[in-house]
Amino acid sequence: MLQLKDLSHAYDEAVSLRNVNLTVANDEILCLLGPSGCGKTTLLRIVAGLIADYGGDVLLDGRDLRRSAAHERGFGLMFQDFALFPHMSVFDNIAYGLRRRRMAPTDIGLRVELMLDQVGLGGYGERDIGTLSGGEKQRVALARSLAPEPRLLMLDEPLGSLDALLRDTLALELKEIINGAGLCALYVTHDHREAYAIADRIAVMDKGTIRQLDRPFDLYHHPIDENVARFLGFSNIFQFGDNRFTRELWRKFLPDAAASDAFLIHPDGIELDKDTDPAAIAQRGRIESSVFRGEYSEVTIYMPQEGLSLRCKSRDGNPAVGGSVAVSVKSEAIRLLK
Repeated sequence: MLQLKDLSHAYDEAVSLRNVNLTVANDEILCLLGPSGCGKTTLLRIVAGLIADYGGDVLLDGRDLRRSAAHERGFGLMFQDFALFPHMSVFDNIAYGLRRRRMAPTDIGLRVELMLDQVGLGGYGERDIGTLSGGEKQRVALARSLAPEPRLLMLDEPLGSLDALLRDTLALELKEIINGAGLCALYVTHDHREAYAIADRIAVMDKGTIRQLDRPFDLYHHPIDENVARFLGFSNIFQFGDNRFTRELWRKFLPDAAASDAFLIHPDGIELDKDTDPAAIAQRGRIESSVFRGEYSEVTIYMPQEGLSLRCKSRDGNPAVGGSVAVSVKSEAIRLLK
């Protein structure tokens, strides 16, 4: 439905977007993921019509939007701070865009009540915005964005101001609501866990370009290069000559790779204190740290002979710091990085 062709933009002389090409399908939630300053919000604002000075093309169903003002595009936009009107009731906030379109009052009432039910706030219409919790305000902002039935919904860090527990809950609710409305959505965030939870596909951005575009499962298991891997929180990144252990892994599992290439040892592919598989490469190490994460413990192993640390996951309790442990790495744990 939405196509971006060679999209470019610069602030003063600093390039913020560089020849970005992207297609977003109907009924798809595509997440723009990246650190601050990578260009994701600039891209969103260009699509919304809030930035007019850009290179390339923005197409909706094949139609060029360059001459279409922001209010003519029929898009919904939701910000991190929600941008609700504090002097208006919940009902009036949601009805604001509908009134600007001069919808009949009876139809406005029906539409607002439908939106409140859809976001789980039935009966909240007469409440003041100031009496709502952060999660309730987020739902009102979403209902206001959905009320005019937008072709495309754009969300800029919509959960960024909420606490971690509420973010996890609302991310799932957002996905259900957007999918239930049958919408195409562009979702901006810097949090990869949030992106995994809500997106159908994720575009990882860095320095104005898209480094990788993939489904959440494939992005997590196969980051394309070192920058993407580090941004996703992976730290087991090495090169051929780093130490004897990594050279052994390299020779066994990456015989055709160049010595200048980097590779990732994925933490999900490392086993601790299991019977060593002949197909694996094993080494002993000392447990430097062990952080309980609920379903697993995040464990850092230091190998004194090699002078390296590996981070992995243990699903067999919370190993004691200082203990000795066998580390086993199989071929499926190795990812060659560009």
